[in-house]
Amino acid sequence: MTRPRTPVKRLAATALIFALPGLAVIAALLFLHAIAPLLALGAAVGCVLIAAIVASPIARDLAQAARYGDELAHRGKAEAPELSGWAPAAELAAVMRRIQRETTEREQKRKDDAVPGSRLFDALPQPLIVIDDGRRIVALNEAARQFTAAAVGSSLSAAIRDPELLEACEGVLKDGEHRATGFNITAPVEHYFWAEIVPFATGKPGDARVLIALYDLTERQRAEQMRADFVANASHELRTPLASLIGFIETLQGPAKDDATAREEFLALMHDQATRMSHLVRDLLSLSAIELHEHTLPNTVADIAGILERVVSTLKGAAAKREVTLELSAASLPPVAGDDEQLTQVFQNLIDNAIKYGRGGGRVRIAATAERGEVRISVSDEGEGIPARHIPRLTERFYRVDAARSRAVGGTGLGLAIVKHIVSRHRGRLEIESVEGKGSTFRVILPVAKI
Repeated sequence: MTRPRTPVKRLAATALIFALPGLAVIAALLFLHAIAPLLALGAAVGCVLIAAIVASPIARDLAQAARYGDELAHRGKAEAPELSGWAPAAELAAVMRRIQRETTEREQKRKDDAVPGSRLFDALPQPLIVIDDGRRIVALNEAARQFTAAAVGSSLSAAIRDPELLEACEGVLKDGEHRATGFNITAPVEHYFWAEIVPFATGKPGDARVLIALYDLTERQRAEQMRADFVANASHELRTPLASLIGFIETLQGPAKDDATAREEFLALMHDQATRMSHLVRDLLSLSAIELHEHTLPNTVADIAGILERVVSTLKGAAAKREVTLELSAASLPPVAGDDEQLTQVFQNLIDNAIKYGRGGGRVRIAATAERGEVRISVSDEGEGIPARHIPRLTERFYRVDAARSRAVGGTGLGLAIVKHIVSRHRGRLEIESVEGKGSTFRVILPVAKI
């Protein structure tokens, strides 16, 4: 660092102060005629030069200290001064450095202890929008910027076009009363939001007047809808066979009481309906048990090839009734971390569905391969295929592409829901591909066990 120059006037003044005692002595000697005038002049000049040499570092230290103190007062920080080795100057330097260190530490502590309002505003997870009395956006946090393409200064109606929300904001601006409302956004993906609209206590024209806090309740609404659908569907699925059973019993107790032929026919139908109810209750209990442990990873390993061989052997009879050929290809597979019983249920459901909904007299291909630390098992049929609009909802409880056909073949509407939850518990993935008129492929991907 280059040392700053000491101002000439300050150096001259400091040197004169240091030279005053010597000049006073020289003047006294000259007054008493103890020294010649020429010699007195030389002595005075020498005295001033010596004083200047002595005063120069001191004057420079004073200038440095003045500069340092001025910067510290105006900016709160400054570069430490470089002082001479003069003892008082060294002490002054130490004091200056201590002042700077303590000032820096206090400033850093203040920054660490205080979270700036803008950072706190941006850190909040829900979208927040602040508008003024002109319905213009004056602030929005990071979540709101991701939620809408609007920017500061734009109109609220350009950011959110829901009439109920805009009307609620108008009401808050008029009477200053808190309001809340819900609204849907359909693009690019449908979402349901709940808006809390809070007025500011004070505000001049152009200032922030209303805070809009948005809460994404999409998942909660979907869960509520699924719960309502589940209750309605379960009630319907149980009510239908129960109504049939009651009708058959009443008939057997009445008009067909002594009709042996009708009795045999009705008893067979009653057996089918009771079996259907039994399967439904079994699947409901199974689904409930699976969901209870869905977040717990199985602590055992399973042999996928062995499971597939057992399932194919079990379902050969069902396949033979529809003249369906089962083709299995699964060799040299590493073990996966899994529950043997649950994985058996997964592939039994998938292969059974392929037999039921595939083409009679066709083939069902089951193939399993290992690649990149995963075991991939696919079950493909040659059926009618599934329209693309139905695929995202296939794993919902009781959802059916063709309800009448599903009931006719004995489906409960819970099989794929069970598959989805079991695969989720095993930290795997379920993929569904289908081409109308050509068939469908259900693929289960499971991670290889870490042994």
